[in-house]
Amino acid sequence: ESYLNLYQRYKADRQAEREEALARARAARQAQVAPDGQTQKTVASGNSNGSALKVAAHSENSTAPTRPAPARNGNGNGNGRSARSKNNGPMFSPHFMGDHFPKIEVSAKPDVKYEVIRDLESLEKAVELMRHERVLSVDTETNGLDPHTSKLLLVQVSTPELCYIIDSQQVPLHPLQAVLENDNILKLLQNAKFDYEMLKQQGGIELKNIYDTMLAERLLTAGLGNQVNLAELTKKYLGQVMDKSVRKTFYGSNSALSPEQLVYAATDAMVLFQIYRQQLEALHKEQLQGVADLEFKCVGAVGDLELNGCKLDVDKWRQILSKVEEQRNQVRTELMEMLPSGSARQSSMFGGDEYLINLNSGQQIIAEFAKLGIVITDTSEATLTKLNHPAAKKLMEYKGHEKTLSAFGEGLLAMINKKTGRIHPDFIQYGADTGRFSCSNPNVQQIPATSDFRACFIPSEGYKLVTSDYSQAELRILAELSQDEGFLSAFKSGGDLHILAAAQMFNIKPEEVTKTQRSQAKAINFGLAYGMGPQGLAVRIDKTVEEARDLINAYFKAFSGVQRWLDKMGHDSVRLGYSPTPLGRKRYYQKPDQNDPDYRRKVSEIERRGKNAPIQGCNADMTKMALVFLKESLKNYDARVVNTVHDEVVVEVREDQAEEVCHLVEAEMIRAGREILKEVPIVADAKVGDYWSK
Repeated sequence: ESYLNLYQRYKADRQAEREEALARARAARQAQVAPDGQTQKTVASGNSNGSALKVAAHSENSTAPTRPAPARNGNGNGNGRSARSKNNGPMFSPHFMGDHFPKIEVSAKPDVKYEVIRDLESLEKAVELMRHERVLSVDTETNGLDPHTSKLLLVQVSTPELCYIIDSQQVPLHPLQAVLENDNILKLLQNAKFDYEMLKQQGGIELKNIYDTMLAERLLTAGLGNQVNLAELTKKYLGQVMDKSVRKTFYGSNSALSPEQLVYAATDAMVLFQIYRQQLEALHKEQLQGVADLEFKCVGAVGDLELNGCKLDVDKWRQILSKVEEQRNQVRTELMEMLPSGSARQSSMFGGDEYLINLNSGQQIIAEFAKLGIVITDTSEATLTKLNHPAAKKLMEYKGHEKTLSAFGEGLLAMINKKTGRIHPDFIQYGADTGRFSCSNPNVQQIPATSDFRACFIPSEGYKLVTSDYSQAELRILAELSQDEGFLSAFKSGGDLHILAAAQMFNIKPEEVTKTQRSQAKAINFGLAYGMGPQGLAVRIDKTVEEARDLINAYFKAFSGVQRWLDKMGHDSVRLGYSPTPLGRKRYYQKPDQNDPDYRRKVSEIERRGKNAPIQGCNADMTKMALVFLKESLKNYDARVVNTVHDEVVVEVREDQAEEVCHLVEAEMIRAGREILKEVPIVADAKVGDYWSK
């Protein structure tokens, strides 16, 4: 079947599927069980530990409702997987087809023409003319970067021929809803998340049907280190040099706009058409239109997430910081006792004395370790992890406390928005080359799952937090992609994966597996997804490198399909120059020259990354799908997504709706997982609580 026919067929089922998920959630709330009828729910509040709800998508006893029949492959054979193109390209989700991006014809170097709109009548006339366009470009100019406090100075909405520059300080923007919220008109933007947030917060407009040239370029060049800002894209696709220094003249501006500023504003919008035309050709050539559709639909979900922000218990946060500081000082004392010159002290300019050795000085640590017979060239975590020595482990512990105090100290608390009373982290949608999020200002991804700091993330009064994440997502992805029979059976059986893996490794019955053997299997299970070798495993399980190598060999003997798949992904990444996910996302590599003296090392690095990229990228695809689904399904509730870390989603919800929304979040996360994983059970663990729990 053609992409179009499949899309139309699945589009017709979408609304029914959404209503089905809502009905399951309500029914689950009534019965106080999960949507598949397996597990009882408990509620965690205060500091109590509520038991996690595990929801399995596939189970012999599952009573999950029937879903639309699986799409067929290019040969017309139903294979239980998402549809693939006829040339065996990437699978695609019926919700993320990428077939609605129109082809356009535009001049190679368009003339910059604009009309400034300063009254309502002129805006209404412009909107009426733009209603019939298939593609518009959109940009904004503001006097700051914070959507909660900055002013929206200009809104540029452009056709390929003319840019309308709306003075938003003089004209109400509500007529623009007719085009900017129109699902039938594609809107081109550069860094769309910024404009989405600014228009929603300051203009009351929710952008729909977005195409982000920055995200598209990120998809096309992930891993190659290319710049994706508008100046670079204009130079690449139009051969023009863009002067972005004018942008700074808008910041803090409250005066009338100059002709130079108006030309700059119009140019920013009009160049997007030519960039879009060429990017679209490249996306189709690389078969990235489906995953591009996912990224663009995720923009609104991420924009809402940032606008919502997180509330912190500041007093509790400071109490934890004080405790971490005490722990850091204790570890420093213990480490100094291990170092040959650790007892040496000197007078402090502030009175008293202090240690002569600075533990934050790599040069001094290298010298001290040399006295212990340990030769290292740096004190990075990667280096210290390979050392099976008490001093190295103690130094890593010290560095961990120092990192915590640096990352989560008063600097983080200073980021609480004075207007909202919340932190609003910057979630970088394509932060890693694999497609995963990164985060900054502050980086909440740095907070460990076991950290006390999590208890400081709280809901507003009268609300609860629903915390839900995928259980062992990357291992399930590895099982699906490798199709290893033993791995698949372990997940389908519903038993303890690490015990089952240990039983296979040591050729014993599951009930005979010791705690140590389970820990060893667990370390290998999780380490393989990140390309861990014998040295890394040896440190984790406190064994010699040779013993660790023997364990890995035993593991691969038991799960030979996993080894074959990992080896193939490594070799293919070098041969093809990229690593794909099932949905088609690609992580590209720069192939080294065979005459490069460092050729072997560079190839090995590509192979290592090539084994991990499909797993991590697939995980990113699932999580982003879940965020897109939740943006739609949570509209009927007093609930909003406030945080996401890797494959975890946190929702703030009114207390009386918490249980129902908890089941709904699980259902949508499972639905997202099912879009990609067809044979391995998808499991979501969830809690309702008074803080961000694990």
